[in-house]
Amino acid sequence: MDYFNILAGGAAVGVIASCWGYIKGFFWKIASTLIQRVEVTDTGLARTLVSHLVTHYPHSRVYDRVYGAGWEYIKKGKHSGSVPYEQLGQRSLILWNGWAPFIVNRGTAQSPYHEKPLTLTFMHGTLDMDALVAVACQEQNERSWSFEKLEEREQKRFFVRYVPDIQGKTGEERAGRCSTNGIPWYHEGQYRTLGYRPEELGRGQDADISALDLLIFPARVLTLIEEIKLWRNHREWHQKRGIPWKRGWLLYGPPGTGKTALARAFAEDLDMPIFVYNLSELGNFQFMRAWLAMQSSAPCVALIEDIDNVFHGRENVSRMRPRSFMSLFNYGEKKEEGDNSNNNSNNSDEAAKANGTAGDERERSFFSGGTLSFDVLLNMLDGVDRNDGVFTIITTNDISKIDPALGKPRRRPDGALEFISTRPGRIDKAIELTYLEPDDKRRMAQRILGEYPQALAEVLDFVDGTPLDETPAQFQERCAQIALRCFWEEQTGQTPAAETAPELELVEMSDA
Repeated sequence: MDYFNILAGGAAVGVIASCWGYIKGFFWKIASTLIQRVEVTDTGLARTLVSHLVTHYPHSRVYDRVYGAGWEYIKKGKHSGSVPYEQLGQRSLILWNGWAPFIVNRGTAQSPYHEKPLTLTFMHGTLDMDALVAVACQEQNERSWSFEKLEEREQKRFFVRYVPDIQGKTGEERAGRCSTNGIPWYHEGQYRTLGYRPEELGRGQDADISALDLLIFPARVLTLIEEIKLWRNHREWHQKRGIPWKRGWLLYGPPGTGKTALARAFAEDLDMPIFVYNLSELGNFQFMRAWLAMQSSAPCVALIEDIDNVFHGRENVSRMRPRSFMSLFNYGEKKEEGDNSNNNSNNSDEAAKANGTAGDERERSFFSGGTLSFDVLLNMLDGVDRNDGVFTIITTNDISKIDPALGKPRRRPDGALEFISTRPGRIDKAIELTYLEPDDKRRMAQRILGEYPQALAEVLDFVDGTPLDETPAQFQERCAQIALRCFWEEQTGQTPAAETAPELELVEMSDA
């Protein structure tokens, strides 16, 4: 009898186990008449909802906490530092809508290339999701639209953001602190900063210092900078005349001529955020998504540095070089063509098809870094989308590698180069930054060595008597070394070790 009971019990357990999916589905259908579950897969909407919910709805104090820290500028003391924060909505969180509780939870990512979906579970009739989503988005829009006025009183709009985000390894981490609505992360409701209030963070206005005034450029380049100031502040003027409110520059010339410094300087002075794109780490979808998200921060600057290291003409050559450090964090990155490190790659592809994972492999190829195509780049720069408020700056050291479809210098009939490029709309002006002219050298020497008349006179004599091609970086280093020597003597009353006479130092540096 005991054996019979054991067998019967085992059979019953086996039946229940085999039918558990049906049983659970049956009970969930019953429960679903009382409980509703809503899933939000869009990352932007998920973050907007979490910010709205934690701001307007009380939440339980018992939940799984997630902490992090971001490197931000701290107004007090005018320095940068680590700002700790708690990020809400990354784990299960119980909130209350009056008497009715509801649960906000982060699910499991569908793949390494998708963000974790946000799930809301609540009793029927206690939440109006249509109204909740509409109100949350409207609130986020109004915050973004009005933030420029807030920044005029409290802080600058200027910040530097890297695409892909250098602080994250996975898509979820990249989405963590990287706001795409033009609002710094510490002003969003889902982040609770520790030790600092949001208004204590971010770069404050400093009208006494101009980043552009610290740079030395020829008069022709300074004139163009004035043009950008007009562009920045006269959107309506462009719209009335049907002129797209966007600009594109190609800065070319030898290394050290100030291409990147110029881009950052006028972005900082004109109070625009700057997005730095690393094209070798971006695929088509990643680049398109990041570019479209950037437009919510307009007016802004999109900086693409050293494009000749990524595209030779229309060919993406970045995959032909060894993987960079950032590439190590890309999941499922495909091997180079001709890479024989895995001789069974064809067999692996066949196995993937047999196992039904070929779709995942194609997804890895689509989302992985370093596969950006030239046509996608062109379409984002000047395609269907208007790109209003985006000032694009592309730099290169080798103008011969630039395809005319992107935009490069155009020659007049007399053979002279002009600023208007071969493809306005993508690149409107191609500007050459080259070696310093004598007048520019004198201005830089005066700025750095003005407090040391004797050293300044010696440098000016060197400029007049030695025709030497030097980039701004090279000549600045020359002046900086002399200024540091003078400062050392002023502070200690001694000459630095292995000191040489100024005249000999100048000759040796020029020979080098």
